[in-house]
Amino acid sequence: MKLLVSAILTAFIVPIPQFAQTASSALLQPSLPLMLSYQYWPQQYVQFLGAELPYSTIEVDADSRGHAPIYDVILTESSTGRRIQYSNNDDIVLTANATGGEAHKAVISFEPDETSAGGSISMLRLTLANGEPLLWRFVQGSDISERGSGVTPLPQMPMPIISYREQGAVAGEGTALQVGSTVSAATVWKEMSQLPYFVAYHGAYTEHAQRLIFLVGQEKWTTLSAPAKLSPGGAWEMQSSGGLHRTLRIESMTGPDFVLRGSDRNDPSVGFVVHAKYKGDEWEVESIRYAPVKGGEMHYVDIQFSLPVAPDLKQVELEISAGKKTRLATGSITYSGAAGDRVGVLAFKKPDWLSAKSLIEATRRSATTIEQTAKP
Repeated sequence: MKLLVSAILTAFIVPIPQFAQTASSALLQPSLPLMLSYQYWPQQYVQFLGAELPYSTIEVDADSRGHAPIYDVILTESSTGRRIQYSNNDDIVLTANATGGEAHKAVISFEPDETSAGGSISMLRLTLANGEPLLWRFVQGSDISERGSGVTPLPQMPMPIISYREQGAVAGEGTALQVGSTVSAATVWKEMSQLPYFVAYHGAYTEHAQRLIFLVGQEKWTTLSAPAKLSPGGAWEMQSSGGLHRTLRIESMTGPDFVLRGSDRNDPSVGFVVHAKYKGDEWEVESIRYAPVKGGEMHYVDIQFSLPVAPDLKQVELEISAGKKTRLATGSITYSGAAGDRVGVLAFKKPDWLSAKSLIEATRRSATTIEQTAKP
């Protein structure tokens, strides 16, 4: 099964001009101004690196649920925070490049340990785009448990990223990355250790990793087809300038209350559900849920708004949570501009390391296109 990558999704919907609900007049889709990438991986391995290499972290995301394992290897540059991806999956490479990232197709040799107990060893080998060989050994330093769950702080990233671990374990002694002839060995993680009885090293193994990346850059969506009327099963088909294809389908409706289900052709293993109201000629979003298609009832991330996001709304609070109990972040969005040319300023409040980050999201809409721009 294909995994990850992104659906450039939304956190709110802006007003839509009035139009007739007839077969000869197709309906405009709800506008999706806040650009997000939702990712879910059954397994994830991370090492925090030292100054020996020009990277701050190496990450391996793995999905072995399909006929052939899918891998995404991410190196984050220390100086810029830029994420460079290597994957054996064409759709991951396409989506990363289409959303402003850098990704390369690569032959990846990954040998995960058959167990997930403390002391297990996993090995990674690949060749980077510049021809340098990469060899990584990850040693698991503890048994996996819910004690390893939580949000990974990523204040060094240029854009807001919320990364959540459902279960986890720390890295152990011997975890090391070699690029060319240079080696960066994991150092002792004092904050996670209980010296001298338990020693953790800078790295982690995660089962059920979920991530929201607030993208920056510009994207243009063109509507290929739209339903002639609002009814269950009706769908909007959209193509992005980067080659992504999104479907937004009406799953159910009761009076003004709608459930809309979205998916991306490039990553059919994940999707999103929007709860919204349609009043006259306007959409108002109440909540959005991102989840894998399989297991989505157990593993999901919600964005809940304090008020339905209506076209005349000036400000709204939002809360991002995982599952039923775990709050990941809170913030607010302040709006300005006319209906077809809206600007939203997203500011985070919690957690503290995320509160210094904000984004300006601009959406300009015509009858058949949506142009999105996001910048810090």
